[in-house]
Amino acid sequence: MSKKNSKKKKISQKEGQIRGQKKVRGKVSPIQRTPSKPLKNEFESIPIINRVMEIGIIISAFVTPLLFSIWSKNNFLLPKRTFAQSVLIILLGIYLIKAIEDEKFPIVKSDIWLPLAAFTGITLISLVHSISFYLSLIDLAQYLSYFSILFLTVNFIRTNRQKNRVFWILVAVCFISSTYAVFQFYNIEFKFWARQGGRGNIFSTFGNPNRYSGFVGAVIPAMVGYFLVAKGIRKYILGITIPLSYTGVMMTFTRGALMGLGIASLVMLIVLIGYLGYKVLFRYRLKIVYLLIVIAVITLTFSTENPINWSRFTVGERVTSAVKGETSLVQRLMIWKIALMMVKDNPFIGKGVGTFKYHYLNYQGKYFENPAHKNDLHLAVWARESHNEYLEIAAEMGIIGLFIWFWLIFTFFKGRINSLKKKVKEKKESQFILQLGLSMGVLVILVHCVVSFPLHIAPNGLLLFLLMGLAIVA
Repeated sequence: MSKKNSKKKKISQKEGQIRGQKKVRGKVSPIQRTPSKPLKNEFESIPIINRVMEIGIIISAFVTPLLFSIWSKNNFLLPKRTFAQSVLIILLGIYLIKAIEDEKFPIVKSDIWLPLAAFTGITLISLVHSISFYLSLIDLAQYLSYFSILFLTVNFIRTNRQKNRVFWILVAVCFISSTYAVFQFYNIEFKFWARQGGRGNIFSTFGNPNRYSGFVGAVIPAMVGYFLVAKGIRKYILGITIPLSYTGVMMTFTRGALMGLGIASLVMLIVLIGYLGYKVLFRYRLKIVYLLIVIAVITLTFSTENPINWSRFTVGERVTSAVKGETSLVQRLMIWKIALMMVKDNPFIGKGVGTFKYHYLNYQGKYFENPAHKNDLHLAVWARESHNEYLEIAAEMGIIGLFIWFWLIFTFFKGRINSLKKKVKEKKESQFILQLGLSMGVLVILVHCVVSFPLHIAPNGLLLFLLMGLAIVA
């Protein structure tokens, strides 16, 4: 009996030791720290309001670029803008209702809010000079939708899984739209579209080659960042989508998008080497070599005459035409001069947001009154946009508005540089590369803004501020 009692005591002592290990100085044991169902627990930890906002952002990011209507006169811009603004109004309404119920307005601390609020303010102030309140309200609503998606992304996309889901939606959009663009290039098309001929045929679901390439070109740097750190099937998906997207951009011969993509790629390489050293190139050498080979082959294919390249123009011919003074480029320079005339007349708060198109013909008439410009009469056009967002902001919201816009851009990149430095110190290389890729996507659109008007195209404008939001929370 004594032997049995002694065995029982030993067993009870061991059980006591095991129980004691589960609580040491108020700390939870490693056994307790490991959840039995990590995926479920992480999902349950996300507040319902965050899940609702995430779904709304995903719907807006996915549907807006792909949506079109063959039953409306404006097949692309109107349906996209209407859908995006409707979704974002609903999301903001949900946010306000929730905030009023909780009697608090939760806002994540960020250095971006002050310049964003200032730009919103100058947009409203510019209405004082607006000659058409209707036109101003249309553009004001578009700007507010962009600011809304930035606000919602920063405040409600908080976990890595949420960020990844939003990113992969953008990848899906690029894959679908680029596949359609490739089909269009080889004249595989729906019967209900009127064929324009040339590069104008390659508009995908955007209605214009510049809009398509501007959108896809901005997502490519983000996809490259994710591709470098991706593992498993994800790297293969990106390894296919990146070349497909770049092929679509090359097929459109959009110089503004290619210029933005080239500058962003160069800056991305410089920052990678500058902060992580040359060894980072060695660590990702196989993926980098793969990308370089694929991009070189695609560039060479669509820069020369060959059976695969069905276009009448090569990239070299497009560059040559720009240097020699192609009509569209000369016309664009004239539009910029006319925009500067508007700035000169109302230098501080501008003509009013959304009114460039209203004033353009009047100022074009004044431009041709100058005898020195009579030889340019064949360039006369009704330009609804200035083909330079920075000039258009100055014309509509004055130099003050342009200064605040640059303040917003400066604040964004300054914050991202500080965040990248912090990630280097914390040795978070993967997060560094992901955030850098997203930031370079923003840079692509900002460069494209020099020769086009992405802020007046709903999918492209939304993408700019969505990428900003993802880069801030990355």
